[in-house]
Amino acid sequence: MSAAACVGRKSAVEDEDASELRLGADFDDANCLSLSEVKIVLESKLGDDAEQAEETSTTRTRVFEKTLAYAQRFSGNTSGTAAAAIRELHANLGLHDFEGAAISNLRPQDWDEAKTLVPSLESDDRGLTEEMIQQMLDEMSNVRKFE
Repeated sequence: MSAAACVGRKSAVEDEDASELRLGADFDDANCLSLSEVKIVLESKLGDDAEQAEETSTTRTRVFEKTLAYAQRFSGNTSGTAAAAIRELHANLGLHDFEGAAISNLRPQDWDEAKTLVPSLESDDRGLTEEMIQQMLDEMSNVRKFE
């Protein structure tokens, strides 16, 4: 690789900054999912295969199996209804998919923890207040508690 290509590549990487929601070209047209949503999608794929009484090449891979095991272990017992309600809370607040997925996965308890884990929440131009974020976190906790 030439020096010019390395310099170009380095500057492209430096332009990415999750704390400012500059996620790079890979995320321009992508949606970010929480672990609960990933678990729902993977289990749905398994259910579809069982319904058709056949495994597809997708579900027979080690990557699929390990991803499903990881999602099941770390996503908690969030149902599809609860995952949809939590996604709606994020949308109502105007959070980016990336921020919503990060908050869902990391489950901060309060504003200080949330802004430390997801620094883009503090952006002044977005109009998000400490009270708004704390209320969303409390509602997320209630959704999980009473599902």
